[in-house]
Amino acid sequence: MNSRSFKKGHFVITGIVLFFILILFAAPRIARWYLVKKMPEITGRHLSIDKIRINYFTGTLKINNLIFYEADKKTTFVSFRQLKVNLDYLPLIHNVFCVKYVSLDKPYVQVLQNGSLFNFSDLIPSDSTGQVKDTIAKETTKYIIHEIRITKGFIKYTDIPLDHTISLDSLDLLIPGFTWNSESTNLDVDFRFVDGGGFTSKLALNQADSLYTLNLEIDSLNLGIVEPYIRESLYISSLGGYLSNKLMISGSITSILNLSVSGINHIYNFRLQDTLQRTVLSFNDLTITIDTFQLDEKRISIDSISLKNPFVLVELIDTTNNWLALMKPAPAESPDSLDKITGTPDSTTAFSYNLPHITLSGGTILFSDKTMDYPFEYRIDNLTIESSEASEKPDNISVLVTAGLNGTGTLQSEGIINPEEINEDMDLALEIGQFRMKDVDAYFRHYFGFPVNDGVLNYKTDNKMRPKSLESHNNIYIRKFTLDEKMEAEPRYNIPLRLAIGILSDKDGIIDLKAPVRMKGDEVKIINLGRIIFRTIGNLFIKAAVSPFELLSGLYNVEPGSLQEICMSLTDSIPDEVNLKSVDILADILDKKPQLKVGFIYCINREKAADSLAYLLAVNDYVKTTRRSWSGRESIPDSILIQHLRSKPFAANLPENTTLSHLCRNYAGADKLNAGLDSLRIGQTGFMANYLKLERNIRSERFSIIGTTPDSIRPDVNYPFFKVWFTAD
Repeated sequence: MNSRSFKKGHFVITGIVLFFILILFAAPRIARWYLVKKMPEITGRHLSIDKIRINYFTGTLKINNLIFYEADKKTTFVSFRQLKVNLDYLPLIHNVFCVKYVSLDKPYVQVLQNGSLFNFSDLIPSDSTGQVKDTIAKETTKYIIHEIRITKGFIKYTDIPLDHTISLDSLDLLIPGFTWNSESTNLDVDFRFVDGGGFTSKLALNQADSLYTLNLEIDSLNLGIVEPYIRESLYISSLGGYLSNKLMISGSITSILNLSVSGINHIYNFRLQDTLQRTVLSFNDLTITIDTFQLDEKRISIDSISLKNPFVLVELIDTTNNWLALMKPAPAESPDSLDKITGTPDSTTAFSYNLPHITLSGGTILFSDKTMDYPFEYRIDNLTIESSEASEKPDNISVLVTAGLNGTGTLQSEGIINPEEINEDMDLALEIGQFRMKDVDAYFRHYFGFPVNDGVLNYKTDNKMRPKSLESHNNIYIRKFTLDEKMEAEPRYNIPLRLAIGILSDKDGIIDLKAPVRMKGDEVKIINLGRIIFRTIGNLFIKAAVSPFELLSGLYNVEPGSLQEICMSLTDSIPDEVNLKSVDILADILDKKPQLKVGFIYCINREKAADSLAYLLAVNDYVKTTRRSWSGRESIPDSILIQHLRSKPFAANLPENTTLSHLCRNYAGADKLNAGLDSLRIGQTGFMANYLKLERNIRSERFSIIGTTPDSIRPDVNYPFFKVWFTAD
């Protein structure tokens, strides 16, 4: 071969090589142009790609900045910043398609569901293609991908009828690999999250009927990865905790409602902090064991729920509380990117559920009330709750609750509740023991103006609630409940509580009350139960404070008025038998209720009393003069008494028409009448003081007697009386 022929052959080879190099160089660019140009014709949707590059030596394909649009040609359906695929050539010889790795950077996917339709439904070919399967058996191609890496992904799912959106942001996944080579596909995934936690899954998919089974296991997933999404709804500073679960999920990839879930879930070391970096919710472990969760059959069956060592901070501030303050305003609704499909059936069938066994142990609730002038904090600890189906009443829930109250008190409650009519059908018993009244000192200061000195409360209530009826038995037992002197600041409610306590307490300082409630009506609901009972008990204290005589008279089966006024006569220092009995009752009250004091005001209308006294003196003179017997019961005719007085020297200068009253007053004389009334007052007040002190052994500091009638009292009777009032130490 001469040199000229060699050069010509060399030139041809070089040209062929250059041609293939040019083709290989242009191929990805042509592919990009073709895909962008033909995609609207193929799918009815637009596609944009920045560039496609292939490294033929390393087997690497790169696609940069791809955007696949929705049917509206402007909304992004799928996009990514870069897709990189590295192919291994050698296994192709053995009919094995082997990918060394797939890397997807910043993928974005938006899924919209409207009933059974998705925003990608138009991309799925119809099953009735009429294509005849090839009867010649072909060797199955084996697909192997060694590594799939997804970084900074964003997935958004929206259920249009429910108006519900789930979004996942900053999604980073590393899947070591899987094999896909038949109608039945097995996919094993095992990776670690960047922020902590492991993920393992085993997927079995039958491509023929689209049914799948997924065994999913998450190990110590750091819940901090969802904090940015929680911040969109809540004002918080941090969220922490870990999730572990073992679930078996089965269903169909063609129907999201064909979903069944069973397994166990753990959330542990959970902590939620508000913007002040205070823990508002925490717990050591929450375990939920799911027996069956079937969306298509609307069936939920949970074996058990267990919560250990929960902590909740509840704080009242102004007109709201710390939990409402955590909530962010709901964002404005955005227009739908898909037209809603009319005629979609609306399922109104309710979910069926079982009554799981629920346990809560070691709970703590810290309650703080900052709506008052005086700060209040209260701690409920060692809270336990046991709930399960009631053995004696199927389909009802049996609940047992116990707790410690601020370090000294105890709480125990048990009940049976009908979950179908939770507002109207329940039996509930509650018992509170060793509750320190000093713990609620802030409320007594703020609302009533009295600081609490001491006192221990025990309370029992037993309630049977039925549709529009309530039967409640309440026992209140308070020992040594005492209040300090009233504060100068004006309280919200001006009620003499110290008097109420004194009225209700016995000689040992014990308040023992029974407050039954029987009522019917629309008000009888579980949400109103506490208010109904509190109102009943509160009315007892208000009645004791405002109407003490009405309450005390009931204890002795007498009329309230008989204790409020002790009637006296114009002729004797000692009250009659009936009124003396009232004095004895008042003395007995003082003896049995050592916190009480009683006051007596001597009341008399001197003008009317003088008229009556003058008349009595005139009658006595007539009886004495005529020497007739007179028992005081029968009346003497006015004409006879006038005639008798007219015969007296003092009447000589009086007009003929002078009334009997004036004749009597002139007969007795003002000095004699005033002296008589003064002597009567001294004798009657002296008797009252001596009788209480000497006869009934009441200490003088326990009662007071005011002998002068105040201007504020205007008696309208002609006899003296003692007006009685109670005070308390």
